[in-house]
Amino acid sequence: MGMRVGGSGNAWASQNQSVGNWQQKQSSVKELFASLKSGDLASAQKAYASISSGSASQPANSPLAQIGKALQGGDLSAAQNLAQTMLKDRATNPRNVSAPNAIAASGPSASSSSAAMAVKVDVMV
Repeated sequence: MGMRVGGSGNAWASQNQSVGNWQQKQSSVKELFASLKSGDLASAQKAYASISSGSASQPANSPLAQIGKALQGGDLSAAQNLAQTMLKDRATNPRNVSAPNAIAASGPSASSSSAAMAVKVDVMV
């Protein structure tokens, strides 16, 4: 009689899909900030559309939503200024995870057998 280790196949598939979605969002955020840095409005709009599609909407007053509103209105300068402010805020307040230059996720406490996981994404604007 065989012994199965790990979760069900469906659970693993769901987890892999979630990781893939997260990685796609991170890639789109990088593309957004690179497009803003280079001044490419069309690419920034496309990257923002990719970020905001298929997920829960951003709160209307979040920095990312404000960037999206500026891009939707065709205001590249405002979007660039908002992105710069977002990154400056992130640099001065590392606990604020709304900016993409250092997004971290932490796991359970040290008392459990699961290790904490941290992921850092660097984006230069």
